[in-house]
Amino acid sequence: MKTLLVAINAKYIHTNLAVRYLYTYCNKQFVIDFVEFSIKDQLENIIDSIINSNAKIIAFSCYIWNIEYIKDIITNLKLRDSELIIILGGPEVSYEPKYFLESFPVNYIISGEGEYPFYLLLSYLHKQVEITEVPQLHYREGNFIVTNQDEYVMDLDDLPSPYRLERDNEHLSHRIQYVESSRGCPFQCSYCLASLEKNVRFFDIEKVKDEIRYLMNHGAKVFKFLDRTFNIRKTYAIDMFNFIIKEHHENCVFQFEITSDLLDEEVIHYLNQNAPKGLIRFEIGVQSTNENTNKLILRKQNFQKLSRNVLLIQAGNKIDLHLDLIAGLPKEDYLSFINTFNEVITLRPQELQLGFLKMLRGTKIRIEAEIYNYTFQEHAPYEMIKNDVISEDDIKNIHIAEDMLEKYYNSHRFDQTIKYILDHIYQTNNYQFFEELGLNWYEQYSPIKYQYHDLCTRLLDFMKTKNTINQLTSLVIYDYLKTQKTKPKIWFETNMDKNERNQVFKYLTENKQEFNYDLLYRYAFVHKLTIHPKTYQEGHYYLVKLFSPHNNNIYIIDL
Repeated sequence: MKTLLVAINAKYIHTNLAVRYLYTYCNKQFVIDFVEFSIKDQLENIIDSIINSNAKIIAFSCYIWNIEYIKDIITNLKLRDSELIIILGGPEVSYEPKYFLESFPVNYIISGEGEYPFYLLLSYLHKQVEITEVPQLHYREGNFIVTNQDEYVMDLDDLPSPYRLERDNEHLSHRIQYVESSRGCPFQCSYCLASLEKNVRFFDIEKVKDEIRYLMNHGAKVFKFLDRTFNIRKTYAIDMFNFIIKEHHENCVFQFEITSDLLDEEVIHYLNQNAPKGLIRFEIGVQSTNENTNKLILRKQNFQKLSRNVLLIQAGNKIDLHLDLIAGLPKEDYLSFINTFNEVITLRPQELQLGFLKMLRGTKIRIEAEIYNYTFQEHAPYEMIKNDVISEDDIKNIHIAEDMLEKYYNSHRFDQTIKYILDHIYQTNNYQFFEELGLNWYEQYSPIKYQYHDLCTRLLDFMKTKNTINQLTSLVIYDYLKTQKTKPKIWFETNMDKNERNQVFKYLTENKQEFNYDLLYRYAFVHKLTIHPKTYQEGHYYLVKLFSPHNNNIYIIDL
């Protein structure tokens, strides 16, 4: 009887490590295979593919981003073949299995860490063991739902490698490789499912290194460690950083989720001195700077130390920083959240992710929802709508600000422009800029249909009320042109006549050996600026941008 493991990923570039663990743990004993889709794939195509596999046991890896899609899939599968055995596992179904057994056409649910329980469930379905021997299993027995309470904690050394599948090799270069070096989390944050896991267990570090070597040798470029707090053990983290720095392949990137206030200056200094720029990326969950809120969600955080460490990392200019915020946490009202936002964005991370509290099944915050009068979405992702201190309108405005944050800050399309705006115009309240821009955007334009040049003109139209529109226009034009490989739409008025342009070309050909007049005439675009895009010094500057098939460099000339 064939088993098919099904992963429904959020994006094509993602890989599902869970189904690979289950596959490699069980494939020597059972006929088993796995397939991966994304939530953008057509429902009918997924169903046809599963039916055509001729598998009779279908197991799904369930998360908040795919659970509703999986419900549609298994409902249709059961209509096509009522004899199919459907198994669900993963974080989304682990903590309220009774709900899913009652609401979904599913036969079995495995909660928690699944490799060994899944192996025993297949053994039961092949009549090799009794069903009572399967730990962490939930199923119907007549009109009752039965739960096998025993919990099994894996010895991580017993897990076969999920990384060395020959079938994956052709995809490694253009998909994210998720890596585990530990399981569990030492913290008890009330909004996070990781807080429900017991203990922290580490994989053998030499085995993890061997897996990374294998993946790099077969073309993998982007690695994301799944550890909840990678730097919980300093010696382990330093050993891994040292390995990556010494043995990484060209163009590889490694991302770690760390706790910044657990870092010390020794580690930061080592990375600043030795890590190549862009090799390592840190994701740091700040969430809130409100001390009372952090106490209520059982989150220990020294924001002063965190800030100091972030600034030390930034000073090294080697490591990209991704900082996370969560809007809607207990007792953080609108003004407090704005303060949190302003305190964190002042650190100028490469990316600032503004998320919204999700009331995940099984978490303490969901159990205590009535204490804070939470209203939240009934279905996944269970995002909060309002609570006792922040209104639905406040949350809507923060959503609008978050949209602008993504378009103008995190996209890095307007680095010099946004830095100028935040440092010189909205310096006392950075949040205000994103919200005011967003409210203007949603009032004046369609939030969906736009192109790059529309982002430019809409920003400038909004900023016309300020007294720095000439400077901002120069900065926006610089940001717009700097990343373009071929000449884009010129939405702004050119401010150069032929004679002045020829003078710039003459200066370049006489002072820079790499230029000649014919090259500049054919591939260069010239524009006058009223402000230097790096120093913000006001004056008269010439922007010279070269386009393909020549290089794509951009030059600022002060004659």
